[in-house]
Amino acid sequence: MRVGVAAMILVSFPFHAACSDGGSSTGDGRTGGTAGSGGAAGTGAGGTTGVGASAGAGGTGAGELLDLCAGLVQDKEAHPMTELAKPALGEVVTDAEFGTTIRRITAVAVDGGNDPVIKPMYSTISAWNADESRLILFSVAAGEHQLYDGKTYQFMKALDISPADIEQVYWHTSEPDILLYVDGKDFIRYHVGAGTKEVVTTFDFCSGGPSAGSDPLFMSWDSNRIGLTCDDQVFIYDIGQNTVLARKTLDENPAQVAPSGTLAFLSDSGGVTDPQLNVLRTLDLLEPYGHASLSRVNGHDTWNGVVYDPGPGGNEDIGLLVTWDLADGTSKVVIGPETGWPYPPTGHISGMAYRQPGWMFVSSIGDPSGAGVLDMENLIADTSTGKVCRIGRHRSWGKENTRLAEPYWAEPHTVPSPRGTRAVFGSDWGNGDTVDTYVIELPGYKP
Repeated sequence: MRVGVAAMILVSFPFHAACSDGGSSTGDGRTGGTAGSGGAAGTGAGGTTGVGASAGAGGTGAGELLDLCAGLVQDKEAHPMTELAKPALGEVVTDAEFGTTIRRITAVAVDGGNDPVIKPMYSTISAWNADESRLILFSVAAGEHQLYDGKTYQFMKALDISPADIEQVYWHTSEPDILLYVDGKDFIRYHVGAGTKEVVTTFDFCSGGPSAGSDPLFMSWDSNRIGLTCDDQVFIYDIGQNTVLARKTLDENPAQVAPSGTLAFLSDSGGVTDPQLNVLRTLDLLEPYGHASLSRVNGHDTWNGVVYDPGPGGNEDIGLLVTWDLADGTSKVVIGPETGWPYPPTGHISGMAYRQPGWMFVSSIGDPSGAGVLDMENLIADTSTGKVCRIGRHRSWGKENTRLAEPYWAEPHTVPSPRGTRAVFGSDWGNGDTVDTYVIELPGYKP
């Protein structure tokens, strides 16, 4: 979907529409990485004086690399979905077909005037903070971002933030207390514990507030670079240097900065750019804006998304998960007909397990009966080896929901934790009139 979450409904704060050089690079956990770009206070992007940001993280510290599929179902057979009663708040149920544990962590109240929904912001935006001690969900009825304990899942507080769009809120990947987002023309570092806002810079060259565009694909993995747009311009902002690296007039969404920070992706045209927005190559995708997420594996940044049709140049890699190497423009099918899976149903991809680089979390909708392969499923795939496992059904009807005022909210938008041992998703639990949040706790998870 190209229209972002905020375009689906108006809530209590204003939104825009949404869904190499410079020394900023991150390790991918398999090949190591170099230090990210540092930063001191300096001249702000629009000629203002910025507060400055902390030094770049220099990598996300992948730590122990895990086989996330260990002990999980890895076949391609149909496992028809059986009935499973909706668990009470805090309770755990076992997915009979795939053996995983699913915990319900919210109990949204029915609101006659609004969609009763509490769910993750979007599949490409991290729900957990850097050390997984905090979790952000969005309440549609209340129109607010809500903070939960990242391990006990207890509600903590509503956050006093007004980002450019619901999903344009970014946990810092090494500072657990920091959120980054644009508010009006200001780029904000928000201190979650204290609830205080630090203005890093003001984009004075924008007539209105900048946005990360439709379906933003996160920031660089050192939390140092972000692609934004305002008016008829797109630009890349470096937080550490507190400067705009490049600004161009383009009639498309902003370049989405890749995990390394040394490349970016134009989701309308498929162009891969350097930090100065010079197009280096173009991926042969008919719909480069298709549900996708950026990741990094074996030293290369990657685009990972759903592909339904051949590219305009003839590329025939089709599937629920196709991965493209941004460095050389090559592609491969991970979950698709070429590798023995069905033609792709509607699905979303998340590369937010940034401490397990290359592992992608996939939520597919398909037939609400759950009778076939990929129907109502959550999956994990290692894009380096091609290993795929199936981690349980989300049981949410997505846009087929008939009871919500806006059925979009029933899309699961599954997001992994940074270490990849848990995944959070929204579900109407079989065409229900509410959407709550659930967490799959995988065998590798240690509370």
